[in-house]
Amino acid sequence: MGGIIRFPDGRSSSLSPVTDPDWAEQWLRRSIQPMKPWTLTVPILPVGENLTTPFGTVVPILGVDGEGRTIVVLFDLKVDKPLTAVLGESIATLHWAENLDEKQLETFGRYFWHDPKASLAGVWAQVLGSQERAISFGQQTHVHILSWRSRNLLWEIQNFLLRHGLSILFFGLYTLQGEQGETVAIAEQIAAPLTVSAAVPEVGSVHKVGEVESFLRSLRETTNS
Repeated sequence: MGGIIRFPDGRSSSLSPVTDPDWAEQWLRRSIQPMKPWTLTVPILPVGENLTTPFGTVVPILGVDGEGRTIVVLFDLKVDKPLTAVLGESIATLHWAENLDEKQLETFGRYFWHDPKASLAGVWAQVLGSQERAISFGQQTHVHILSWRSRNLLWEIQNFLLRHGLSILFFGLYTLQGEQGETVAIAEQIAAPLTVSAAVPEVGSVHKVGEVESFLRSLRETTNS
C-alpha cells in the first residue's frame, strides 16, 4: 500500500509502507502525549503508557474514551510472533483492565499528566471536549490491537472473539512514510460497527476473563509445544 500526502501549502509527497516493526512501535509510542487526545482507533484520553500488568504483559496505551470506557491499546506488529501468544496476552490484559476502577484510572492519570491533584472527570471533559457530567469510569473495558497481520487472518480471529463475547477488537494498521520523513498511520477496524455492537453489549463484556481460563491454558500449551 502506498499513496500521496498533500499539505495545506500545496506540497505533496509520495508515501511508502514502513516495514520495520520496532521503528513503527517507537513512533506510535511517541504519539502519546499527556492531556492530548489520541485518536488512531477511537478518540481517547490517555491516562498511562508502558504499564506492566501483574501478568507480565505490557500495555503501551491505557486510556478512557468519550463514553467513559477503559481502552487498552496493544501492538501486534511482529507477525512472526505466534498469534496464540498475542491472544493470550490480550485476554490477560483484558482481565487486568476490567478490574480497574475510577480511582485507579485517576491515579494512573495523575502520574502520567504530572499533576497529583488532577481530576479524571475534569481532564476527560477538557481533552475530549465533553461537558463535565456525572459518568462512571471503568464500567466497561475494550482492548484494541493494532496489527500488521493479513486481513483474512484477522477477520477469522475477530469473528471468534466476538462469538465468545470478548471485548477485544483488532485494527489493521497501515503505517506510511513520505519523502521528507513524514509519517502517516491509518487504522482500519476489522469488524463492522454493527457486528461489534451486537456482540459486545453496552454494559460490560459478556464473559469476564475468569470464565475463559481453560482457553488461556490451551493457548499457553500451544505456545510452549
